This record gives sequence, structure tokens and C-alpha cells, in this order.
Amino acid sequence: MIVTNYLCAFATGIALAAVSGAIAQNPAPPDRTETVNTPAPQPAAGDAEALSTLVVVNKHEIAAAELAQSKEVDAATRDYAKMLEHDHRANLEKVENLSKLTKTPIAESPDVAELKRKAAADRDALAKLDGKAFQNAYLDAMVKGHAEVLSKIDDKLLPGSTDAAVQQHLRSTRESVSRHLAKAKELRGAPAQ
Repeated sequence: MIVTNYLCAFATGIALAAVSGAIAQNPAPPDRTETVNTPAPQPAAGDAEALSTLVVVNKHEIAAAELAQSKEVDAATRDYAKMLEHDHRANLEKVENLSKLTKTPIAESPDVAELKRKAAADRDALAKLDGKAFQNAYLDAMVKGHAEVLSKIDDKLLPGSTDAAVQQHLRSTRESVSRHLAKAKELRGAPAQ
């Protein structure tokens, strides 16, 4: 009986040693329920600023174009306002889709908030005018506003952007804004340059 107990203990010891060796060579697989907190890549602040600026610009241009179509303006100015409304609605939709695609939030920075405030003040001033006075002021505002947007794209938004899709949209928007500016100058009787 002593020999039997000894053999059992000896066999148990060998079995434990074998199991310990196997565990050391093949550690248990990692627990798959653990979460790894790897931060998602964050969009660059310049990309968010660019898309947020374009949202404000597009919404302002749409509202101003709708206002122009409700006033007594000549046919060429009315057609111009319709074109602006159409183009800026399409651009706004692209910006919103791009924001989702790139996971870039539309946010209101101090610069964007100031742009929004200025746009609302400009529309309020236009709304008080009628007839030829409105038409001239509207076209002057389109010349000034589109020139400012071109400068902002060139000097701040494109250089501050890092996402290729956002940069491409800014370039495309720049082309459209440039055409809008040239047409506003033509309607106002100013050299298109």
C-alpha cells in the first residue's frame, strides 16, 4: 500500500510537471472580451474649420438667393440667384456627406461663429431694400462675398486642410466660387479680371 501511494504520488507529480511545461510553452489565448482602447484617428482641426466654413457660406448664399428671387429684380439677376441657390445647395449636400465620410465634425469655432453673424447681418440689411437698390446691393454683396471666400480658401482653408478628400472639395468649391464671382461682376458691370 505504501508502494501504491508512492507510485500514485509519483505519477501525479509527473503529470503536474508535464501540464506545467505545456502551459509554459503554450500560454492561454488572450481573453477576447477585453477591450483595447486605441484612439480613433481624429480629423485635423483645419479640415473641420474648412467644412464648417463651407456650411455657413452655403447656407448664407442659399438664403440670400432665395431673398433675391422674392424681390423685384431683372431677369438676369433672378437667373443668377437661381443658379447660386442650386449650386450652393449641391455644395452643402456634398459638404455634409464629406463630413460623414471623413468623420469630420461640423463645429462652430470663433471664426465660423463670426462668419455666421456677419452673413446674417448682411442678409438683414439686404432684406430692407427693394427694386434697383436691392439688386445693386445684392450684386455688390455677391462680388464682395465671393471674393472673400476665394481669399479664405486660398489663404486659410486649403493650407490648413490635411484630408485629401476635403482638399479636393475645397479646390472644386474654389472653381465654382470663382465662376460665381465672375458672373456677379459681369452683372454689376465691373471688369471680370
